[in-house]
Amino acid sequence: MKILVTGATGLLGSHTAKFLASQGHEVIGVDRKAGDVQGVKLIVGDISDLAFCDSVIQGVDGVVHLGAIPNPTDIRQYEVFKNNTVSTFAVFTAAAQAKVKTVVYASSLSAYGFAYSDQWTSPQYVPVDESHPMIYEESYALSKEVNELSAKMWAKRCDTAFVAMRFPWTNMPDKTLELARRFELEETGKVLDVDPRFPPGIVSKILWTYLDLRDATAAIEVVLESNIKGAHAYNFAAPDTMAKRPTCELMAAFHPTSEVRGDISGHKAPLSSEAFIKTFGYAPRYLINRDEI
Repeated sequence: MKILVTGATGLLGSHTAKFLASQGHEVIGVDRKAGDVQGVKLIVGDISDLAFCDSVIQGVDGVVHLGAIPNPTDIRQYEVFKNNTVSTFAVFTAAAQAKVKTVVYASSLSAYGFAYSDQWTSPQYVPVDESHPMIYEESYALSKEVNELSAKMWAKRCDTAFVAMRFPWTNMPDKTLELARRFELEETGKVLDVDPRFPPGIVSKILWTYLDLRDATAAIEVVLESNIKGAHAYNFAAPDTMAKRPTCELMAAFHPTSEVRGDISGHKAPLSSEAFIKTFGYAPRYLINRDEI
């Protein structure tokens, strides 16, 4: 397949582009900044420009849209929303015009509203599935829902399939273990060095969920090679948590108002990836070694 990857110099984008190229696909990377992505032709440009999107998407079979501001860093809630929604709409518009078979794009567990809420926000129920309502209060999560709604609109106007991946914290095992260890230190009441990547409480707010980059890239390829139609959004996370304590204990301590509707015994993640696994037949394979936390 000929595949275009946006955000190709970012963490997930670069890993995805390199993985797809290693699997024999012809990969074109796009990003605002130059970089070196092994085995990938990189084009520098702004994907919020529709004419640019038209020029790079014409002739491709699939688009993996990962270019976005990855968190709500904008205090006034404007730049993140503008960037993430306008660029995504441009990519979708160009993909529809070019009759691209499939667009896979990054949504987020954060779309539900727990991760970046100013006030502590708990899920209504766990395991959280795709039917859980969005209860956000900031522009990053809002932009994710707007993008998913944009995909639904375009799916009604063309034959391109649009698949949103609601990923959690996604990284390699060493970085996930680093975050897990910070949570364990927080649990003991220790004062940690300020790290803007890991605000206090973030691990509990993301429900201790994680995903290995290798599983994320493999899942993206599985979707691209499928014959799915229409617009869909799927949770996709490791089946376990990045915490030492059992999930039931964690939920009782940090999210006591959440209704338990399914099995969260042991270290099972309070987030369901069942819909994706049933649809595509791929489940996460790379799990952290809890003994190393």
